[in-house]
Amino acid sequence: MTSREQDNRPQGDDNLSGGVFFENGRQAEHAGRLEEARRAYELALEQEPRRHDWLYRLGCVLMKLDLSAEAELVLRQAVEVQPDATACLTNLGVCCDRLGRRDEAVLWYRRSTQKGGDSAVAHHNLGAIYAEAGRTQEAIRSFEAAIAIEPDAEGYHNLGLVHYGEAEYTRALECFERALGCDPGFIRGQYYAALCLMKCGMYADACKRFEAAWKLDPRLVRVPFYLGTCLHKLQRYEEARLSLEEALEYTPEDGKLHYQMALTCDALGMPQQARLHYSQARAAREQRGAN
Repeated sequence: MTSREQDNRPQGDDNLSGGVFFENGRQAEHAGRLEEARRAYELALEQEPRRHDWLYRLGCVLMKLDLSAEAELVLRQAVEVQPDATACLTNLGVCCDRLGRRDEAVLWYRRSTQKGGDSAVAHHNLGAIYAEAGRTQEAIRSFEAAIAIEPDAEGYHNLGLVHYGEAEYTRALECFERALGCDPGFIRGQYYAALCLMKCGMYADACKRFEAAWKLDPRLVRVPFYLGTCLHKLQRYEEARLSLEEALEYTPEDGKLHYQMALTCDALGMPQQARLHYSQARAAREQRGAN
């Protein structure tokens, strides 16, 4: 789970003298010329240092340049001018979050959600912090609030991860399905939906989802292991063995994988191969204990 930035522009009338610099900055920012945009905004603010919208845009550019400490100072000035600016409050939270000051970030995010405009981004970022801290119910409330404002695949996915972490697989599956409803090509949604189906004992359905996720992204190297496990549960042992062999190409020292392969070899009446994989699983476990 990652924090999001608020990047909508607060409204304000351009001043004739500083407006030219500001518009030059906007054009440069849109074109990705961030240093040029930064200088243009600074020139505009030299003429009118209390322009909230100009301060805000400068803060956004500094964040894009990964200058969080400088961005924080500018955004604080913007909040002094307009204390209820939701976007500024949210991005101040992002700055503090990036600088490792999580407690301060939470305060800014909370303030952003209490200022009438109600920021989905702030709720999302609060949820991410709470989830990482193990504050499950607060994380759930935050992600649900973000989804209520702005339903998207990422929001449903993150809510699903919280439920998954609590072993609430049915509720997690509902969230991952909603994520896929927002974006049918959402790979992580497909992958975690498959994991939930496996956890719920719905192995045939899980196989279909794992295969779909694998097709969307061959870099999901755990898929052959989980697929092999599900195929074993369905007593499709030869298919399971082939899938597990493919998994071993990616993670040849995985003890759990060797153990599952041993079980499958036993089921296929291959005792010599089973003993080999049991031995490798035991060696991996002992190595892990030694470390």
